[in-house]
Amino acid sequence: MGGFSRHSSMDVPDVRGTRVPRVPCRSLQGRADRWGEDAARAGTHGTTHSADRKAGRRGPGRPLPIRQGRNIAGLQPFGMTVAFQKTKEPFLSSTANIRHIEALTAMRGLAAILVVIFHYSGGFLPNFTPSQYTAFLSKGYLWVDFFFLLSGYVMAHAYAADFRDRASAGTVRKFIFARFSRIYPLHLAILLAFLLLELVKLLLISFGIGQASFPVFEGARSVESLASNVLLLQTTGLHGGLTWNGPAWSIGAEWFAYLAFPILVVGIMKRGMVASSLMIALSLLGLALLSGMGDNLDVTYDYGILRCLFGFVIGMVLHRFSGLATRFRLGSDAAAIALLALTGVLMHAGVRDIAIPPVFALLILSLSLNNGRVSRGLSHPALVWLGTISYSVYLSHMLILSVINVVSVTMLGKPVGRFLETGPSLLLLAGLVGLVIALSGWLYVNVEARARSALQKSRFARRHVYR
Repeated sequence: MGGFSRHSSMDVPDVRGTRVPRVPCRSLQGRADRWGEDAARAGTHGTTHSADRKAGRRGPGRPLPIRQGRNIAGLQPFGMTVAFQKTKEPFLSSTANIRHIEALTAMRGLAAILVVIFHYSGGFLPNFTPSQYTAFLSKGYLWVDFFFLLSGYVMAHAYAADFRDRASAGTVRKFIFARFSRIYPLHLAILLAFLLLELVKLLLISFGIGQASFPVFEGARSVESLASNVLLLQTTGLHGGLTWNGPAWSIGAEWFAYLAFPILVVGIMKRGMVASSLMIALSLLGLALLSGMGDNLDVTYDYGILRCLFGFVIGMVLHRFSGLATRFRLGSDAAAIALLALTGVLMHAGVRDIAIPPVFALLILSLSLNNGRVSRGLSHPALVWLGTISYSVYLSHMLILSVINVVSVTMLGKPVGRFLETGPSLLLLAGLVGLVIALSGWLYVNVEARARSALQKSRFARRHVYR
């Protein structure tokens, strides 16, 4: 069950809201300057991204639509529409314009599905063995690092100016609460569902069903480890393996990255390019050391926090290089396609894990700057929706697998995957992925978004957060 990821972990809010009057780009230029000359030279204000294409506007100096909403980026710790936008939240009010990057939203969703396939094609489907032909799927745990990199990039993209211009206890408090309300409700809901599943197993055992096959409140789902999962401490080495909802290890790791963000952003965003390059080099060295400790980067319950922080810092620093990347035409279709292909080839070939995060970093930069056919292709509504619900995809897929295992052991005596050859295994895998997407859509609407909105409108928030 290694390699669970988030993101990104990930985490970043989604853009939901209505249009408000358009504001000329030039009125936002002062804000762009405070974000750094690189961003201004890169032409990020007035570029033709998704919203502009749909409205038929092109070129600098044309009005950009501004959406009103409670969050700043459609990047969910899985799912993304990166942007700067007007918002009702006081601590984000200084950010006046959001540039939507739906290509990264789509990539977040596709990465989440690849993590699902990685987990499902392991022990659950023993006769589905794509590793005989390619290492691409067996390297699926590396998409966790993509989430961490992307999360750092988006946090810097969306929040850095707020901390740099008016860093205060209130700013930090509001940022942390926004992040908490984004990641915790769904994490807790899925954890409670796993707890309910353990109680169902106890009930089955009381009727003499599955006594030998149903370890209850033992091992990975012990009562002791439940507390650490509730407190998001499951990736601090307290246990000898992944516990309860395995993928949630990265949510705990990313929570620590969020706590460190106010300090990191001050240290990173005020440094020059040489110092920024050194930070990336040191973070890659840290990932290399982690990779060398276990022959791969599938580091989770023990040193997962370090893995997350290294990737998160790389993503944050990466944002500083947007202007330089534009000069080298990294945002062109040719560059984006080449980096997508390079990612696939390297993972297919099974190269050492440490070679992949730098390619992920360049890919994130390329897609964030791209305004051509690649961006238009990835901006398909179905792909953007997949990215929007990707956090739910990531957190819920092991719950579905656990329920199926309990049902199949109860009815058949062993997990259903052990009865299937390659063809039927592929059909079952496709069906399960579809089921995960359907459940995730429901979870996003009825748990994720609803709980986040309720928390942000709560009396506690009004009295203690947005006071």
